[in-house]
Order: sequence, then structure tokens, then C-alpha cells
Amino acid sequence: MQSSSRLLMVTREHLADRRYGLGRSITPIQTALEQQGWHVRYLCQHDLTAADLAKRQRYLRYFNHVPLLRHHMGRRLMLGAWAERLQMGWLAAEIAHKEQYRFVHLHDPWLATGFAWAYRRLGLKGVYWGVTQHGFGCYSRATHDDGLIQGPRAQRWLRRLEARTLGAAHWVVAPTQLSLEQLARDLALPSIPHHWHAIPHARPELSVPSRDDARQQLQWDKGAFYVLAVGRIVPLKRFDLLVTACAALAARYPQLRLCILGEGHRDHLYAQASAAGFADRLFCLSTEDVSPYLAAADLYISTSATESFGLANLEALVAGTASLCTAVGGVPEVVGAGAQLIHGEQTVLQQAIEGFLQQPTHLAYWQQCAKQHAQQWPDKQQIGAAYAALYQTVAANHSSTT
Repeated sequence: MQSSSRLLMVTREHLADRRYGLGRSITPIQTALEQQGWHVRYLCQHDLTAADLAKRQRYLRYFNHVPLLRHHMGRRLMLGAWAERLQMGWLAAEIAHKEQYRFVHLHDPWLATGFAWAYRRLGLKGVYWGVTQHGFGCYSRATHDDGLIQGPRAQRWLRRLEARTLGAAHWVVAPTQLSLEQLARDLALPSIPHHWHAIPHARPELSVPSRDDARQQLQWDKGAFYVLAVGRIVPLKRFDLLVTACAALAARYPQLRLCILGEGHRDHLYAQASAAGFADRLFCLSTEDVSPYLAAADLYISTSATESFGLANLEALVAGTASLCTAVGGVPEVVGAGAQLIHGEQTVLQQAIEGFLQQPTHLAYWQQCAKQHAQQWPDKQQIGAAYAALYQTVAANHSSTT
């Protein structure tokens, strides 16, 4: 008999990804639920045994020599992504069965497909499961935009499969209402199903130093104007657009600096800055603590092409940093009146940055807006309570119909 408060959280990430990836939004909820008396286990690839990993590699080596895959890197990458997620989903079902978890929350629909197959095969009873969609829209679209290229036929098949998986789930969650609406459009659904819910990520808990202390810690020039951007260095973040805009302003504003915090290949950004004579004012770094950078920066900018939520944007507001964000995906719903929203064209971006450079009162206004908006955002206890209520309602509704 499953305990009524045992929850298995499942991602396909590695343990090291928990600081930068989904763990940034999941771990606070885990903590809040545990404080409310729940037993929560966070399952990720770290939990796979050496034998599990070796088995997956054997399958991949075999299938990668199939003629339809051998000379098609895109198909091989897709196979690897699916093998990884199906294996993790199946492992989650086995653990749920063995360790008597009543609720299983999977953090992408391909994981959930693997779980759903195992759920039926193992004949799990009394286990309720659901999915969080972290991308904006359907998962095949999000992975395609992120570099996992799929042709039109593959996209259609994957969307049908995703719709079936989400239809079988006991709940589907997205961090914004706008994300749910886009997901329904992508899957060609006439309306948002009743078991879909928008639950935002909790307000980040940051220990933010004073501006002077942060600049001293980071050894930043007290008289310079620092623009900060945060995120993985991938095309979707459009950091190249930000570098171009800042470089175009550099001659008129010699105090302008740009700092980009994120993992990924940076050479192309430095090459771009060097060609524009801006290389000595661009800094690309990695860090486990964004707080001093947010405190030291004059202006935070997000140039993303798409975001379902944009947790880094919310962190900037919590830190009281004046913020400028492209109005994409779920960003307008999250930042509200706490950040200046713009379209993602270079001219518009340049003009917006120049407005902050020229008008100190403009900067102070948006700092105050950021603080006011962040203070109203729900904390981890409130979001944890929302998840607990969702799980309990699902169990109660299904118990009453059996």
C-alpha cells in the first residue's frame, strides 16, 4: 500500500545539472514539501547503475549501425535522447513499484512516455503520475529549437505521441498559463484540458550583497556601466544579438561593459566582439552564485527567442536589478510590470540600452519596479502547498470514481 505522501520527482538530468538546470526550480519545491511532511525522492541519471548505462550504450551501438541511422547524425541524436528518457521513465516505474511511491512527477513528456509504458507493463495500481512541460509549447518543438532537429513527419508523429501521453497522465503542469495555451495549440487541441494546470516556479531565495560590496568582491570598475545576461550559451538565448547591440554603443559609451554568465562554447562571442572592437569589455563566465553579479550589475538583459518561464529573469527582479527582457513565451506573464519588455530587434534593443545609459532616473524606476513585483511573487511554501493540493485532489478524485 502506497503512503499518501510519498512522491518521486524524475528528471533526465545528471546530478551536476541540479544547480543550473531543472533542479533550480524543483529543489525548492522538494524542500517545501518535505517541510510539510512529504517524503520526496529526486530521481536523475545519477541513480542509474553502471550496468544500466552499459546496457543503453550496447543498444545504441547496435542501432547506430542500422542503415537508416548510420549516416544520419540527427537521427542518431534523436535515438540517444529517446533511449535516455525511456530508460529513466522505466526506472521510475520500477522504483515507484518497489518503494511504494504513490505519486510520480516526471519533468518531460518523453520521460513520461517511458513511465507510461512501464506503468502498464508492470500493472501499477494506486500510483498517480503527471508531467511538467518546461519548454514553451510541445516538447518536440522545444527540442527541435534547441538543436535536436526533426523533419515534418517526425514532428507530426512526436506530437501525436505527446498528446496521447499527456492525455493518459493524471495531471499536466506548466509554469505559465501562456505555456499551457501554446501547448494546446501545438497539439491541435480545441481547448486546455481540465487536468492541465499552471503552477509557477517559486520566488528564488537569494542572499544579495550591496552594490559596493558586490563590485569589490568581483573587482568590477566602480565607474563602469555593467550589463548582465544569464543563461546557457546556446542560439535560443541570442547572446550574439546582445553583443552586437552593446558593441554598437561602445564608441559613444566607453563605460559600457557586458558580462554573460553561462555554460557553453564562448569562442564565437569573443570573435564577434573582437571584430567589433569590443573584446576587452566582454566577459563570459561560469558561476554557482549569481547573487553578487546581479547586485553589481546596472542592468540585466534577456534576449531569448523563447522562454516558458525564465527563472533567471525572476532572479534579477528578486535582486532588485533593473531588467530589460524580450516579450517572448511566458516572460510577460512572469515579469509583469517588473521589467521593461521589448521586441527582439537589434535597433530596439540598442535604443532601450541607451535609454538606461542616458537616464539614471530611468534606471532607478525599473529597480523599484523589480523589487515591488518580486515581493508579490509566491514563495516556495506557497508553491509547495499548491503542488500538495494538486496531488491530493487527483488522488481523491480518482479514489471516488473507483
